[in-house]
Parts: sequence; C-alpha cells; structure tokens
Amino acid sequence: MKSVNLKIFIATAGLMVLAAAYAKAQPPAGKYNTTNYPEDRKAIEALNTQQDNSQYLNDDYIAVGPEGKVSYGFEEWKKGFNDNNFTFKSVKLVPGTYILRIYNGDAAVKSLVADVVFSTPKGDVAITVIRTETYIKENGKWYFVSGQGTKKATDEEKEKLGTKVLEKN
Repeated sequence: MKSVNLKIFIATAGLMVLAAAYAKAQPPAGKYNTTNYPEDRKAIEALNTQQDNSQYLNDDYIAVGPEGKVSYGFEEWKKGFNDNNFTFKSVKLVPGTYILRIYNGDAAVKSLVADVVFSTPKGDVAITVIRTETYIKENGKWYFVSGQGTKKATDEEKEKLGTKVLEKN
C-alpha cells in the first residue's frame, strides 16, 4: 500500500512541476544578461532576414520541427517543408518571451514563444511554438547551427498527459 501512495505522490508532484512550467510563460525580469555584446546581437538578428543558406555554416544545421521531424541541413529542412506544401502565413512573438544570451562572444542561444500560422493544402494550421535556436561565431561571422521548435500543449493535451502519467503509476 505504501508503494502505491508513493507512486501517486510522485506522479502528482510531477504534474505540479509540469503545470508550473506551462503556467510561467515569461522569464523572471533581470535573470538573464540580454544586453552584452550589442554588435553581435545585431549580427545574429540580421541572420533572420536572410532568405538563403548563407546563414548556415557549411550547411551544418540541424532542425527539429514542432511535429518532431529532424532535418539535417537547411536544404533538407526546406525540401521537407516544400514537399508538404506548407508556407508560413504569420509568426507573432509572444510578448515577454524573447531571450537572446551570448556566451564568451562566440556562442549564443535564443529562446522565444511564437504564435505561428501555416498555410497548408488542408487549410490554415495555428500553433504556439516554444523555440530555441543556437548560434556560433566562426572567423568573425555568426552562423545559425541548430533550431528546435516544440508545439506548446493545449490545456486539454496537458490534462490528457497528466491522466496518462497517473495511469502508468
């Protein structure tokens, strides 16, 4: 009987941690250094305006989309996106979620939450994506080397997840 109670306690604690993580959409004010290396910040942001593969170091890019698909290189990512006839219709940053941290002037991590709408052959698809991007600086130039997008779970999806966790225990 004690074993069952312990499992229920562990599952409940896990759900509380998950709920707290989902509830907190904004980082604590002043927690991260978001002002160091101002010129490098400008260079990293400029990468987002490029519409070609020059932002990737020798096509040394790994992308994981919100559906879980892994792409090795920009061209593979673009091909997979185009093969499904998806286009970005809109991308809106969720206010207060953008964080760009630069380490030692040669590595950077960007985190943000965005509301994204894709146009697909079956109609528009709207999702909220939690995004993390990694950049490196080589020979004085910044490159985008990795991107991970995770679809934010809806309240219904979180509730189902919680039920599954309890059922396993």
